[in-house]
Amino acid sequence: MRREKVFRVLSIIVMLFIFWFSHQDAKESARQSTYVKKQMNKVISKGVKFNIRKNAHFFIYMVLGMSLLLSRENAGKREILEIVGFVILYSISDEYHQSFMPGRAASFRDVCIDILGGISGILVVKMMFHTKNIDLYEKSIIK
Repeated sequence: MRREKVFRVLSIIVMLFIFWFSHQDAKESARQSTYVKKQMNKVISKGVKFNIRKNAHFFIYMVLGMSLLLSRENAGKREILEIVGFVILYSISDEYHQSFMPGRAASFRDVCIDILGGISGILVVKMMFHTKNIDLYEKSIIK
């Protein structure tokens, strides 16, 4: 029960971060993207081509999908569909909210990236638990 509460709080924090990023105007958003890109180029290599904003969309929604799934006590097909539905609705509402910020617009492409990120997070968690269960099963057979 405690784990579920922790991940509910984490889900809310992630959603607040998403809201905060969407609430910035185009100038501030570009400034942040440029800063992150410079830092990434220092760490990885000069001239690496990647899109900070699209990666940010994917990974923050991946964390949201993971935390939403881990916040549920039972994670059957129905619960997974509910989480995917929530990710879709939150992504659409996020893009709509963003469209009111100066210099920014809603993007269907971003919604698709968000959804893929959320589903990927769910799949990662399901695979982790599936692998853990296989490992526990194999250890019990050996004994």
